[in-house]
Amino acid sequence: MVTSPADVSAVIFDFGGVIITPITRQIGMIAEDLGCSAAELHHVMMGPQFESGDHPWHRLERGEIPMEVLQDLLMPYAEAAGMSFRGNEVEKILAPGMYEVNTFVLEKIAELRGRGYKTALLSNSIREFRPKLEEDVPPRLFDAYIDSSHVGMRKPEAEIFHHALGALGLDDASDAVFLDDFAGNLAGATAVGLRTIHVKNPREALDELEALLAG
Repeated sequence: MVTSPADVSAVIFDFGGVIITPITRQIGMIAEDLGCSAAELHHVMMGPQFESGDHPWHRLERGEIPMEVLQDLLMPYAEAAGMSFRGNEVEKILAPGMYEVNTFVLEKIAELRGRGYKTALLSNSIREFRPKLEEDVPPRLFDAYIDSSHVGMRKPEAEIFHHALGALGLDDASDAVFLDDFAGNLAGATAVGLRTIHVKNPREALDELEALLAG
């Protein structure tokens, strides 16, 4: 096991906004069509960022409901927020070809494993997306491959971070560093003791990671 001056032996990566470009493009396009802000739409469609509850998107990511019912379940939330949904918002936000893979992040993950660090993917995802997820992010790059919809828990729930640590064989959460673009997910990780990096620019985040690993 690698022990750096910072005592980090594992690196955990989010998918959206870290390994791929963020969903802001889709959110922005839909929000413009509806005449609302991207932040307002994000809250209506995906629910509170700093908690995990009964919002339809949260239930979808825990694998409790299929994607086909999501649009109908979101309609009351839109109405309560004064938004007139067209009925195709879910289709638009999940449309193929709306994001790009950051290949340099995948290269860094492979490099880290070559240097002896354990690696994990920890993604809030949906069951119907799993084949595409594995196509874009090969499981062979990771020691642990955690998809929220397959384990029945999601970020920022403490349980999913403990699950990730267990999958990596770690007893001490501070032995791992977690990269994510959502502040709510980072807050959940910090609460269980993981080191965190807030990804705003993936290249800069990887530089920050290297500085942390160097101690």
